[in-house]
Amino acid sequence: MKRFLLPLPLFLMLGVLARPVLASPPPQRNEPALPLLCCLDLPISSGTNGTLTEIDSGHPAATSNRRRAEVDAAPVKTSRPEAGKKSAEKSTDGWRDIPPLKQAVQAQSFLGHHGVTFNGYLQLDGSSVASGGQPKAIGFNGQYLLDVATTIDTKQLFGWPGGTFLVDVQSHSGPSIVTHQLPAIQDPDNMDAYTTTSVDRAWYQQDLLRHKVQLQVGLMYVDDKFLTVPYGQNFLSLDFSSDSSISTFVLPTYPKGSFGGNVFVYPGKGLYFSFGMYNDHSTELPYDPGGDLYITEEAWQSSWHGLPFGLQVGAWRDTGRFQRFRGGIVHHASGEYVIASQKLWQPAIPTSRGVGVFFQFGEAPPAVAAVRRHFGAGVVWTGPIASRPRDEIGVAFSDSLLTAQSAFTHGFENEFEAYYQIYVYHGLTIQPDIEYWQHPGGGTTPNTVLVLTRIMYTF
Repeated sequence: MKRFLLPLPLFLMLGVLARPVLASPPPQRNEPALPLLCCLDLPISSGTNGTLTEIDSGHPAATSNRRRAEVDAAPVKTSRPEAGKKSAEKSTDGWRDIPPLKQAVQAQSFLGHHGVTFNGYLQLDGSSVASGGQPKAIGFNGQYLLDVATTIDTKQLFGWPGGTFLVDVQSHSGPSIVTHQLPAIQDPDNMDAYTTTSVDRAWYQQDLLRHKVQLQVGLMYVDDKFLTVPYGQNFLSLDFSSDSSISTFVLPTYPKGSFGGNVFVYPGKGLYFSFGMYNDHSTELPYDPGGDLYITEEAWQSSWHGLPFGLQVGAWRDTGRFQRFRGGIVHHASGEYVIASQKLWQPAIPTSRGVGVFFQFGEAPPAVAAVRRHFGAGVVWTGPIASRPRDEIGVAFSDSLLTAQSAFTHGFENEFEAYYQIYVYHGLTIQPDIEYWQHPGGGTTPNTVLVLTRIMYTF
């Protein structure tokens, strides 16, 4: 039992994770030598001889010089441009005297006023095997993910209503849990990936007909729009924020997006129909099947006894050429899924606090997909303590039935996960997490207890 009490000191995890961050800092954007706001806030004009003569800053010499030029239309004397230059230099030096952090805040405020916003997060994950795991598993696994997105509102920037551009850049480093600790088919950590720095999403979205129709095209994650699981987003395992029947097979998602497009139609309150087409596949496949992924999802959202519920029903088809486990080629693959969610309780005065549940079901063809059928369910309690309304407790269970047409020793892989997310301060959360895996990988790896911690700062 002592091995269950493995929570590693937080400072140890930060120290381990800080090394790769310091070793390869994220690339910096090239900034202009003179801040943009300086030029925008201080209009400058030139004299008849092409030199700087005046600044609209209230300087007496500059004001007198401007009036003389307007009345006499005479060549400007040498002494006045020099006075203007000194004024310009003084104003510029004044801007440069502003602390860099304050400059950045002012620049962000200016850009935000014109529809250009920046946001992102830094995520640090640490994991240890408390019991079981693969032979010679590393004692501690540390990873980081830095994600920065730029969003442009076309109406604010240049008057085009309903348009949004997004460009997202990510940098990830750290050894894989699946490779070094737990050879599971489902992903124990939704941040687990190879080391990379890349543009993972870049798309344009257009709202039409008073938000009744929404079009999106570009590089994207399919499960940003489809297969989303209400109440499941804060679980560390990918099983509860997507469906393993497709996420372990063809679904293009983190860390590699896919080029494609989708359309969502909202004919009435709480109802939508959607369709998407994408030309890339999941990194889970050891080969590229080619072809395109087509997916559709219909959803209904309403309330029951004053509490919100939702139902999503979807289906997908991939036109690629897939390798059968028993030999041969299949020229397409298809499947379906269902996601249901319900809020069970909230305070008399509605707030973010409450208890919600979700249920998942998905199917994939057993001839080519490792997970032929998936069931998942979970409960999330936001604000379990009234004095801490932003804390969150989550418990979930996942059952993945494995295909009998492959060489699995066991016919299923099960996972149980529980976490407590602690809201610390202004976007900073710390989340202890524990996962129990039964028959990980469907092979001979013993049942495993994995202890994880996630530190996340959103900005």
